[in-house]
Amino acid sequence: MIILTSKKIPESVLAYFDQTVFLPDNPKIESKVAFHTDLSVFSFGDTLICAPYLFEFLSRKIQNISVICGSESYSPYPYEIAYNAALVGNKLLCKTEYTCKIILEKCLERGITPVNVSQGYAKCSTVVVNDNSVITSDRSIQKATEKEGINALFVSNEGVFLDGYPNGFIGGASVVTDKEVIFIGNISCSPDVQKIIDFVETNGKKVVSFPEEKLYDIGSPIALF
Repeated sequence: MIILTSKKIPESVLAYFDQTVFLPDNPKIESKVAFHTDLSVFSFGDTLICAPYLFEFLSRKIQNISVICGSESYSPYPYEIAYNAALVGNKLLCKTEYTCKIILEKCLERGITPVNVSQGYAKCSTVVVNDNSVITSDRSIQKATEKEGINALFVSNEGVFLDGYPNGFIGGASVVTDKEVIFIGNISCSPDVQKIIDFVETNGKKVVSFPEEKLYDIGSPIALF
């Protein structure tokens, strides 16, 4: 398994993965979050859509997965959320007005329905456990997903670390694979730890946590298989 992430990922977490592609920071995003994968790359699984600065880099680094050059993402908000969308089965949770148009076009081609939410940081705010279940720290996403028939567990962002901010987002502190929900650090930092573990296990996956680390919003690293 390969993950796309930043060099800021803790070493103990990094060691868990077979291979890592470290992404350069987005020069057009505020420095405190310029390293966040979910502000520059979106994955359909078999296809990546990325900000222009990453296109040549990812085209060289990634094999057997299509890489498409998308639109610019740049600070300030809301222009930095072009790639911050959460794919849940055949639904795309996003603030549609500011989502990269190429992502929306590919959704149309694939029969994926965009679901507009008021939270621009839709991916940051969402752990996509499987095609029908999410963990979210945003009430608008909880409401939207439940309306679409998707199971949603609402949790707090309390305990999620992001340097320079009061807290980060729970979705940004996670990587999801076909069998695991891997948290970037110690999920016990969350006051909702037991609810999270129960929800993940009820949905047939295992929680992976790293007790020696803070629970760190590193910008939703992407797992490729």
